[in-house]
Amino acid sequence: MGIRLVVVDDNPHVSWEGRVHPVNATFQHFVAGLLDLPGSPVASVVSCVPVRAASERPVTRPLDPRIRVVATAPFDGIAGYLRHLPAMLRANRSVLVAALADADLVWIKVPASNALLVAALARTARVPRFGYVAGSAQQVAAGQARNLVAAMGARTVGLAYDLAGRLASVGGDRLIVGQDLDGSGVVSSLVEPWEVADISGSAWPHKEGHLRLAWAGRLASGKGIETLLEAVTGLVAAPPDGRRVELDLMGDGPARARLIAEARALGIADRVQWHGYVAARPPYLATLTRADLFVFPSPAEGFPKVVLDAFAVGLPVIATPSGALAGLGRDRLEIVPSGDAVALAAVIRGLVGDPTRAVDLRTNGTSFAAAHTRLAEASRLVDRWRHRYPALAWADGPP
Repeated sequence: MGIRLVVVDDNPHVSWEGRVHPVNATFQHFVAGLLDLPGSPVASVVSCVPVRAASERPVTRPLDPRIRVVATAPFDGIAGYLRHLPAMLRANRSVLVAALADADLVWIKVPASNALLVAALARTARVPRFGYVAGSAQQVAAGQARNLVAAMGARTVGLAYDLAGRLASVGGDRLIVGQDLDGSGVVSSLVEPWEVADISGSAWPHKEGHLRLAWAGRLASGKGIETLLEAVTGLVAAPPDGRRVELDLMGDGPARARLIAEARALGIADRVQWHGYVAARPPYLATLTRADLFVFPSPAEGFPKVVLDAFAVGLPVIATPSGALAGLGRDRLEIVPSGDAVALAAVIRGLVGDPTRAVDLRTNGTSFAAAHTRLAEASRLVDRWRHRYPALAWADGPP
């Protein structure tokens, strides 16, 4: 006995040699945490995700083999989905009907192209549904560089996407990721307890005469990377405390070539190291650990898991107050205005000049990460479901 869970997720996936890999997301690795809970009440997980055949070996980790994948129709962004909307709905309807046939609970990750379709099918099948709001499509569209007409169109489509996600949650539970994290809130953490660093007695910055910054994520428009490169340019021109400033960038995406060219044009190509996508967590966390600061100037986010990873390894974090990050408070973050390279450089200088503040941020960050590990967040999620859906077949005790 146990809960049969169906997860509906829009993140693109690819198939390779009988396994399914996410293209650039890690959400499904968090989902697998529900199956790792001791005495978990979740008996099975079916993930409905868009899948296409890979043309080359994926660099990402495959999904947990315990998760059964149901492939929905692949598409290229919101615009691609809308262009083929009738065909997409026809193709996905039969697939989703079959997936929901034996479900006890359907988990809809929002924004989602199939949100309203899944909500309607779940209602017909009398399956309770749970909306998991991971971000705002409208805010993401607003943060991307477009001409005026294209920007208005993208924001309108993003607003429609967000509205569809809100409507899909009517009659069910709805959780905004990253809200109330000191209470009953949840974040899609990937942090394991053994990854949380013991920073007692460690020097900050690590190396005399150097200051290493780190960033991780998808190299795409609207992530604030241009602002970070401009800030590094200013720090190279006038080194804080005379330190040599360098930057580690982890991730890949469509803007990689343009950003490399921009770093070259700014004259800081020798100060930026492009690591590409780092799939395995040990080398990824090792690269974070060698840094002194984690900088995340994205103008639009939900709750970025990379910030939690940076907390775990003991990095002070500087970020914009986007999404749920503002709720973490000044005792855990240094907040900087979005799009302001001068302000970002000034905040970095200020932190270098105040190492006591940096130590406080490191201590508070590691404590926060220790309280929000992958299994801790999975347990919070199950507790929420138990309270919200008491009629389900909860055959065991609390995990």
